[in-house]
Amino acid sequence: MSSPQSPAIEMYQKDIEELEKLINIALRPNIKRQLEEYKNNLSNLMKEENKKIEEEKKKKESEKAEEKDSSNKEKENSSSEINPAKLSSSLLFTSISKYAFDTSNEKFIKLYLTDNFEGIKSFNSSNIKSKFTKNSFDICIIGWKNKNYRFSCFNLNKGIIPNDSYVKQTNSGLIVYLKKENNSDYWDSLEKKKGLFGNKDENGEGGLDKNKDPNASLMEMMRDMYQNGDPEMKRMIAEAWTKSRDEQENKFNHEHEHAHGDDDGCGCGHEH
Repeated sequence: MSSPQSPAIEMYQKDIEELEKLINIALRPNIKRQLEEYKNNLSNLMKEENKKIEEEKKKKESEKAEEKDSSNKEKENSSSEINPAKLSSSLLFTSISKYAFDTSNEKFIKLYLTDNFEGIKSFNSSNIKSKFTKNSFDICIIGWKNKNYRFSCFNLNKGIIPNDSYVKQTNSGLIVYLKKENNSDYWDSLEKKKGLFGNKDENGEGGLDKNKDPNASLMEMMRDMYQNGDPEMKRMIAEAWTKSRDEQENKFNHEHEHAHGDDDGCGCGHEH
């Protein structure tokens, strides 16, 4: 089915048809010649109009093709974006186990992280995420010297006030301030010591929720860092995720080859 013609084309066609009738009945050569010239002019105008319509049609088709291509690229980009929930569980973190424990302050328990953190005062604070609850804290440092670090405790000795607890960056390292729930509480260690019947507080309630996954805190922080971070933060997390994924794949391939290879070495499964 042919597409509808423009009003200008229809007008030209009707004028040309009328001129052809007049040319056929004209008797004087001069009149016939003038009518034919007029008809030729209209034919040329109609061709130009047709050409404009075809060019406009091609332009619209080209724009549609570009829009479709752009839409497909957006879908591809969308499908390749990092899922923060998966990201947090696949990033490699180095656990921080070395810290100084300071109980001299009446209101705060202070934890000093100085090993390998000298100069962190100038580090982007948005790359340091912390989450505090009454009985726990979880701190993540993304991209410090091209590594990711995690410092956490999910079974604190005593209760803390989450909203008043924080992390401070200094030239010598990080200081974690845990605001005591009760200033009179005595902390002989950071983590609550286990009794014969598990961890109980003064009210007989359990300390650490065994049904709660410690990684949930990390996943929540990583999701927040990725979704609310600036482009540089997202790039850094994405690169860390890619590096982690590659390292995990290489480790799996290495272990797979080792399991099917000759029984050389100690066979303990550890790297030497």
